[in-house]
Order: sequence, then structure tokens, then C-alpha cells
Amino acid sequence: MAIGSTTRPACFAQYFGWISHHLPISRNLQVVGVAALCWALWKLRNRACFEHKLIRSPSEIICYACAFLRYWEGLQTEPDKTNLLTGTTALQAEALAHHELQARLDRRLGGKYWPTVL
Repeated sequence: MAIGSTTRPACFAQYFGWISHHLPISRNLQVVGVAALCWALWKLRNRACFEHKLIRSPSEIICYACAFLRYWEGLQTEPDKTNLLTGTTALQAEALAHHELQARLDRRLGGKYWPTVL
């Protein structure tokens, strides 16, 4: 949604064609982006499995990935660094906008469908 796409890739092979179509960024940033998302999924999955702290919404995954992207920003060349920070800011803003909608829905449902432990 943050990049104006109405589709999503189903595998890594599709990802690189999809991201190239929607975002004019370097291949390096394409790899860094997917690595951050995979790392966030892995870390949050482990937290859910071993600490019983379940994920409340997909926005949590995106915000966690954005934290990795900001942390890794210093490893990038100057043009990629600027693009990475700009993209991360836009992506996190989109995720947080949807998180508020999820929080309102959660309150309305009384937490029935979403775990309350974070």
C-alpha cells in the first residue's frame, strides 16, 4: 500500500520483478529490504514461540523491519542511504496508519481475536 501496489509477490523470484516495477531503487536496497523483512519475521516468530509474546498485527512486523533498515542505514553508500531512510519513513508511516485502525478494531472486539500479550 505504501508504494501504491495492489498486488504482492508470491516468491523471491517474483519479488525482484515486482519491486523493480514499483520502486526505482538499486538492487542492493531491494536485497536489504527483503533481508530486513525476513529478519523481522524470524525474530518475531521466535519471540512468539519461545516467549509467548504474539504478534498483534502485520504493522508490528513492518515497524520491526523498519528498525533494522534504520540500523543498517550506516552500511549503505550515500545515495542508497538517502533512499533507504526516505523509504523507511514512508513505509513505517503507512504501517502505523493501519496499526491505529487495528487498535480500534481490537478495542471494539474486546481483544477476542488478537492476543493481548506483547
